[in-house]
Amino acid sequence: MSQQQDLANELSQRVGVSQDQARIIIRVVSKSLLQKSEPNKASSLMSKLPSGITSLFLDNEKQGFTTQQQNISNEEVVRQVRTEAGINDDRKAQQATEESVKLLQEKTGEEGLLDNVMGRFKKMDLNPFD
Repeated sequence: MSQQQDLANELSQRVGVSQDQARIIIRVVSKSLLQKSEPNKASSLMSKLPSGITSLFLDNEKQGFTTQQQNISNEEVVRQVRTEAGINDDRKAQQATEESVKLLQEKTGEEGLLDNVMGRFKKMDLNPFD
């Protein structure tokens, strides 16, 4: 099983989405992380991502990640996840986005992706019982 499939399986279980949705979420979130990173950090992050993920990007996209940083809001990332993965629940889309970032952080060993690149998701408290 490919690393991308492993990630999709894990995300699917964590969030309760289908495998196909999980693959889409991972692609959208990976792309967003790379776009939001400083170019030198994007280059480093890209080398740590599983090849199954980086192969989803075109060469010109990869070049864009390493030459310019884009300012994309977390709300925009969640909206893209919701739209592209077909998730009709805002809370679930946000949870899927956060869990995907956490998974990528675990797999790349890049501590602080959630804080440094994505910032904190302040919009909703996903777990009011903590």
